[in-house]
Amino acid sequence: MPSTVFDSFYFKDRFGTAAMRAIWDDRTTLQRWLDVEVALAAVEADLGLIPRTAAKDIARHARIETLDTRAMKKAFDRTWNPVVPLVDALRKKLSLKSAGYVHWGATSKNIFDTGMALQLQDSYEILLKNLWTVASRLAEIAEEHRHTVMAGRTHGQHALPVTFGFKAAVWLDELLRHEQRLVEGRRRVLVGEFGGAVGTLASLGRDGLRVQNALMKKLGLGIATIPVKTAGDRVAELAVQLGMLSATLGKVAQNIYNLQQTDVDEVTEFTDGKVGSSAMPHKQNPVASGSIVFLGRLLRSNIGPALDYINAEWEDDHRQGETAWKFVPEICLLADAQLELLSRVLDNIIVKKDHMERNLERAGGFVCSEALLMQLAASIGSERAHAVVKELSDEARRNETSFSDAVRAHPVVLKHLTSDQIEDCVSYRGYLGETQTLVDRVLASYRRRLRSAQGQASSKRRSSTKR
Repeated sequence: MPSTVFDSFYFKDRFGTAAMRAIWDDRTTLQRWLDVEVALAAVEADLGLIPRTAAKDIARHARIETLDTRAMKKAFDRTWNPVVPLVDALRKKLSLKSAGYVHWGATSKNIFDTGMALQLQDSYEILLKNLWTVASRLAEIAEEHRHTVMAGRTHGQHALPVTFGFKAAVWLDELLRHEQRLVEGRRRVLVGEFGGAVGTLASLGRDGLRVQNALMKKLGLGIATIPVKTAGDRVAELAVQLGMLSATLGKVAQNIYNLQQTDVDEVTEFTDGKVGSSAMPHKQNPVASGSIVFLGRLLRSNIGPALDYINAEWEDDHRQGETAWKFVPEICLLADAQLELLSRVLDNIIVKKDHMERNLERAGGFVCSEALLMQLAASIGSERAHAVVKELSDEARRNETSFSDAVRAHPVVLKHLTSDQIEDCVSYRGYLGETQTLVDRVLASYRRRLRSAQGQASSKRRSSTKR
């Protein structure tokens, strides 16, 4: 039976999607190593370094379902090398002549790292697809609720009025920057590693660079300028980028979580079928948004090991290399789980417009204080205006009256402002600034990035079809 939540029959879908697990499960990982071995044999045959019959024999038998994985596991436990048992198992399936050409000029970490790059290539596709699903839903919410007025909050207190659409646009804008970072970083991260034992390609002599270039071209990966085994910055970059993405997803979820508090009650994620509490039937716990937050915390706990992955000694260091066995799959699984969960939350979110306005009124309407300050400052100066507005705000709190009533009754206000100006100052909708323009700017940016992503995907499909 599995012993971690990532593979547990009961818990696994809370910690990663089936699609992402399929990329990183044992059989796929081993198959990716075999795929690298097949590609290596093919390009070496093309270059006349090994017989073509051997390359064809290797390709025909390099399927993980035909190999004895139980024997491979025993050999791994004995040798402490994960790739050698795979190579040996493959050789046993081949003719004696072909067997000698498996893994020609390679070292174990060449195969592992390049196989991992192929898995990351597949992971990028899923992550970016699911990121766009979340982004598209945020764009819809920003548009739909561009006029839904609510309290903007700073330090947990009512600040100035905003709209829920504005809040969603803030989230969307940040998410688009993460998408851009991932796309720009992909060419640096998706680089194969084939340099032999220490990165000098000595085992293949003058043919080494030709093999390296042809292999990476065949696999669709970038070519390392100098193919050393200790270049940990590539996967560390992805880890940091996913750590940043996870923090933003957590921030969105935390906001939604807080807006569901009983005393706020401005949105809810709760849907039919969910059970909030086994002891308290009335509970509607924000489990999904809370899960997004804690998944991000788990993901970011891997950032330290990812940075240490760069910190290697000599020309190889298993203290560095083996950490990737754990943190690389986990960051991909956790990021995808966050994206999938947030997509579900946003699809089911209920926005309570009347509660948002109720809370503005219940809090006394103090979110309009800056509007009054700016109007008064034009007549009596900013320093005196600030003192007047603070005085009437404090008095309203003491007397438990609304801010708007206090404004309408204050002698300084009545002396310097007209009745229309006063009403403008206490109107939530009258002090939204450039909210609509700013939402439009984010949505325009979203549409540009989406067109770019769709264009790149279309170009990639055409290129794949030609190959």
